[in-house]
Order: sequence, then structure tokens, then C-alpha cells
Amino acid sequence: MWVCRDDFNYVVQKEEKQKICFGSGINRDLNLKNGMNLFMRFNTRENFSNIGPGTYNVSESFKAVTSKIFSRKGYGGVIRTTCVTHTEDYPAPNEYNISNLFTKIKETKYPFSSTVKRNILNINTNPGPGVYQIPTSFNRRTMFEHDFGRGIRMRLPVEIKCCKRNSDICDICNQKPIGDYWHLNNRKFLCRPCMISERRKSAKYKIDKLKNYRKIRDCSWIHSHEGTDAKIWLMHPKIIQSWAQKEAYMCSYIND
Repeated sequence: MWVCRDDFNYVVQKEEKQKICFGSGINRDLNLKNGMNLFMRFNTRENFSNIGPGTYNVSESFKAVTSKIFSRKGYGGVIRTTCVTHTEDYPAPNEYNISNLFTKIKETKYPFSSTVKRNILNINTNPGPGVYQIPTSFNRRTMFEHDFGRGIRMRLPVEIKCCKRNSDICDICNQKPIGDYWHLNNRKFLCRPCMISERRKSAKYKIDKLKNYRKIRDCSWIHSHEGTDAKIWLMHPKIIQSWAQKEAYMCSYIND
């Protein structure tokens, strides 16, 4: 059942405008040019519709620059009015005559007009310090043998065999060794050419077995026995001692 109420108002009343907006009662200027500088005011798109990359006339863009009137006496009141003279101290690049700059020099018969012989520099073919490869460290010192306090004797890198007559024969070539050779317990002998060949090919002996061989040298280069126990010195003992010291030092760097 519908009931009519007289106190109900069907008209929507407009609310009054509040004095404070966003927490402040200051009047706000909605003008577009508010807060702009002089350049920004004359380049506002809302007021000037012809502003943009495609609205300019390129032919008239530099009209203000090209049609500007300048004074013949200068650009300002403090500028001097005297004429500036330009002096050319150097000719232009196209005014050079290269053919006259360089005179023809007569060739001499000898270099630097001198026939003196010059020393030729010897080129060192040895490898540099960074080329050496030393994987392990070595004790590079001259070794000495101690006899329990009785004396000290330098260890020779090559054993010297002193005998009346050397009858050692190489096991491979069956010839008498010349110079230094190798032995195994003074029973088996190998000359230098055969030892070098075996180290490369290992035809008769393996490399592990060749490591047991020791280097030996005949005493015929020091003294002569003439088939007796006596000996005749072929060189002074001091020379032999000096030579042995140098060989012992060099053998610490060279493995033979």
C-alpha cells in the first residue's frame, strides 16, 4: 500500500561551494601563461597554432640574419674605427713550387763519402730469458766429497781411468772409444756415437738401462805411461786443476 509523506522533498538541492579547496583558501590563477618566462609565452602552442617542425618556411628562416644592417665602422661604440690590414706571411698551399725546394744531390761513390771499413754487428742467436723452460729446480753447486774429516775432494763430473794400457771396447761397434765414453760397472762400455744413437732409437738397450751407465775418460790426455806404472805429465797440474773446476761448474747446468 502506497503511503504519501508530506515532509519528503523530491527536489535535489545544489550544495554550496566550500570556501576551502584542497586545504587552502588561496585563489588559483588558471591562466596558461602563469609562471612562464618571456620565451615560453611566445611559444605556447595553445596561443600560436603555427609552431611545430612542419609549419616553418625554410626559405624565410634566415631572413632576419641575412637582412640585418651592420655598421661599416664596427659592431659597437667601443670598437676601433681604423681599418684592419691583413698581412700574408706565408703563401697559400697551391702557390708552392715543390720542384724548386729540393735541389738534386750528386750521389757519392762510397757511403757517407768514406771508404773506412765498419764493424759488423754480431747478432746474438741465443734464446731470450723468457724462452727457457726449467720445470724443476736444480742445486747448481760444485759437489765435494768428504772423507770423515780427513779431507775434502772435489767430485769430478767424469771419472778418470788411469791404467798402463786401455783395452776397453764398445759393445755395439766393437771399436776402441775415442774421447769420453760410458761404462757399466767397468764391464760394459759404450762409445759416444753409439750412446747418442741408443738414446734416440733404443735399438739394443732401453733408456732405463742407459741411465745406469757412468761417464768415463782415459788418462792419456793428462800423462803418458809408456806401458809402465810411471807417468809423464803432459801438462802442468795447476792447469789440470783449473780445467777440472770449470768442467765441474759447467756440468751443473749441462746434462750429458
